[in-house]
Amino acid sequence: MKHACRHASRLASDSIERKLSLWERFSFHMHLAMCKNCRNVESALQLMHQATDLMRETRYGKIKLNETQRNRLHEMFQDHAA
Repeated sequence: MKHACRHASRLASDSIERKLSLWERFSFHMHLAMCKNCRNVESALQLMHQATDLMRETRYGKIKLNETQRNRLHEMFQDHAA
């Protein structure tokens, strides 16, 4: 993995936990514009973040999913993994 890609992966992860500085956002988005692999990593991280938030909410009773909703989520993960 190239240094620029490692840095972009770190920024993708950091962006979930904190607001990136203007320069970080600029450099991150410039790299994503040129690097398909890093776009895929960023997309996967966002999906995992959303899934863990949803799992946390359903586990602690904030959201109740019916079988159809659970199946749709499962399909979304399968489609994204393909």
